[in-house]
Amino acid sequence: MILVVAAVVSFVLMTGGAPQRVLVEGAVRHLPAPEQTAVPETAGPTVPVSVLSDSHAYFAESWWRQTVVANAVEGASEGAFASQPGAVADTIASGLDEASAAAQNGYVLVQAGTNDLLAGSSPARAASDIQSLWEGVRDRGSTPIAVLVPPSSEVGAEVIELNLLLAGAARADGIAILDVYTPVADAGGRWQAGTSDDGKHANLEGATRQANEVLAQLPGILAGHLGQLSPVP
Repeated sequence: MILVVAAVVSFVLMTGGAPQRVLVEGAVRHLPAPEQTAVPETAGPTVPVSVLSDSHAYFAESWWRQTVVANAVEGASEGAFASQPGAVADTIASGLDEASAAAQNGYVLVQAGTNDLLAGSSPARAASDIQSLWEGVRDRGSTPIAVLVPPSSEVGAEVIELNLLLAGAARADGIAILDVYTPVADAGGRWQAGTSDDGKHANLEGATRQANEVLAQLPGILAGHLGQLSPVP
């Protein structure tokens, strides 16, 4: 099993204004415009990365499709796409075998919780069910990466609480954290203006902001260190 150094949680909960996270110089801020580049003679080594998630990874322009599926993440190759729209964590567990097998002892990005909260689960219960997904990935020989829960215009306060619980549990358990929450969330755990059309999912603008963060964070996680992010005071 590959040892992963847990990433520092990058979202800051404030009483006013949007959460902010400081990127060190050279971090990726925008998806690059397509351009003609020379193809290297030999590709560097890659590690398979699967996703085990609800609908946040599913739609055509999602952060997952713009990054790992698009072969845009240095050091990563696509594993399984085990995304189940509308599913709660217990249901998402049915994809554990597929996601872990395709990861081939690599990584599985685990993102769940939105539908649990919308269905009435408490943040504590949702966090417990998501931790069970992490354990399931490890039991099958791969390494989980905890993907923070995106904002919600319906249960924003609960999303904040859930992400705090997940962040604490991940740090305690040596699991890296991938933050797709901060670039699109306001101080109340809701979507920032212009980043969601339905209050539940990212639109193209929101998904692109999330994808930029994945491009900034994930290569460092796969390399076993956080490289791209400055520490939170």
